[in-house]
Amino acid sequence: MPSMPNILYIHSHDTGRYIQPYGHAVATPNLQRLAEQGVLFRQAFTINPTCSPSRACLLSGECAHSNGMLGLAHRGFSMNYEHHIVNTLKAQGYTTALAG
Repeated sequence: MPSMPNILYIHSHDTGRYIQPYGHAVATPNLQRLAEQGVLFRQAFTINPTCSPSRACLLSGECAHSNGMLGLAHRGFSMNYEHHIVNTLKAQGYTTALAG
């Protein structure tokens, strides 16, 4: 079986683009090194105006009306976890973890 590439998905809350990998002065040497050796997304957007639906779209590949996260999680909304990226990765033989 060929080896699978490692995937490190970092999603921080409200970091914005004002860090070193995006050409700004805030020094983030570890993120800079990861960006140089991996993939750095420079043109990304979401169709949702709030954070929970936006994250659910990133983690499912589906719009909010399809993944179920129609509002903020702390207001009782939740996504359909059958569509979560961890299930897609597990089906391909990956082990996933969440930290933070």
